[in-house]
Amino acid sequence: MTDSRVTCANSARAAMIGVSDFDGILRGKHVLGENLSAGDKVIKFSEAVLAWDCSDRVIPAGFTREALSAFGDADLRVLSATGRRVSYVGDQDLYLAEFMGAHENICPRGVLRKVLERAADHGYGCTAGFEFEFMLFRENADTIEDKPFGEWASLTRGPFGYSIARTVAHQELLGEILALCEKARIPLSGLHFETGPGVIEASLRHCDALEAADRAIIFKSMIKAWAQTRGMTATFMAKVSENWPGQSGHIHISMFSGGQNAFYDGNASRNISKVMRQFIGGQLKYMNDFCVLAAPNFNSYKRLVPGCWAPVCPSWGVDNRSCAVRAIPGEPSAHRLEYRLPGADINPYLALSCAIGSGILGVETDAALPPSIVGDASAEISPRSGRLPQSLSEATYRFAQSRAANDAFGKRFVEVFSCSRRWEWEAVQHRVTDFERRRYFEII
Repeated sequence: MTDSRVTCANSARAAMIGVSDFDGILRGKHVLGENLSAGDKVIKFSEAVLAWDCSDRVIPAGFTREALSAFGDADLRVLSATGRRVSYVGDQDLYLAEFMGAHENICPRGVLRKVLERAADHGYGCTAGFEFEFMLFRENADTIEDKPFGEWASLTRGPFGYSIARTVAHQELLGEILALCEKARIPLSGLHFETGPGVIEASLRHCDALEAADRAIIFKSMIKAWAQTRGMTATFMAKVSENWPGQSGHIHISMFSGGQNAFYDGNASRNISKVMRQFIGGQLKYMNDFCVLAAPNFNSYKRLVPGCWAPVCPSWGVDNRSCAVRAIPGEPSAHRLEYRLPGADINPYLALSCAIGSGILGVETDAALPPSIVGDASAEISPRSGRLPQSLSEATYRFAQSRAANDAFGKRFVEVFSCSRRWEWEAVQHRVTDFERRRYFEII
């Protein structure tokens, strides 16, 4: 018979902690000899993760000045309530953490907490649920490095959305994903094949907004790690190929007050309450300024094009999937909106901060709601709203100059995050691609 005290001690010695960087990547380490389930603890952790880009290159001096010291140790609060098992086999525990002190105002989780506290000041609680599309390739890190993209083998060939045949054929793989999510306390409300080769969509069940973002960032890390154990690679890129649709990271959102759905009004048209109208009005009003939080990478903007099930302008409609915001009427328990701007490449904390922060500003300012779009929103671009930013550079500039962004997320965060996105833009824009060589080499 196993001594539970020994099991607990072994689990404590093996526990991992993870904290989000700006790109939504969980950075962390094993913490030995600590029982992290016995209440929040404060540990030291390298602040360098807030100065790295996604390839571990240090963002230049303009970013680190005042924000960080000399890449020393910062205080990290390990959140005992977030602990869960994150491996399909074995008992690997992971606890989420967040930066404290001087770093709290630039910590992605801290930014979301600030937004939710602002909603709470008005008497509102928020619930959310993320949907992620990700693509599986029968390739590992070595084969991806050795072969050109055109030779990479996806899990399935060609589009076949909602395929029962593929679901049955790959029931072992899908069963492992379901078991992994159940073990990690990340319940799903749906799992199916989407259109595109090797594309799977997972709908995470809605819950308290901060917990929803915690689940989302863990889910992405778990799926990527699980795929590696299978000799595969999972990608959450917004756009893997110009020949395929992009991969979305839609967010379903509701607000509650006094135990009631604040978005629901049984006497209003489509049951859309005044608060919901203000909330959506704010999301549309500030969408162009805040876009970089929901489309944070150079590649993100290749998804936001007509004809690919992604928005191209600030727009809303009732059950209209071509819009940036989709109102979904229903019974009070299900009445909600779907924020369709984000791709799968998001940092969940920052994308949810964008969606809720802009909505709360709309409630505070009684933002006007333009007429809903009935047809294809990409054909209804109005001079008033214009198109969404066309590049990471444009989106970053708008965010950096936005007074509303400073109000919603804090001046220091806006400054530091904008610097990180400018660096990301510069890291990619000077690269000469194979497409450019094929297009121009001989002819121009």
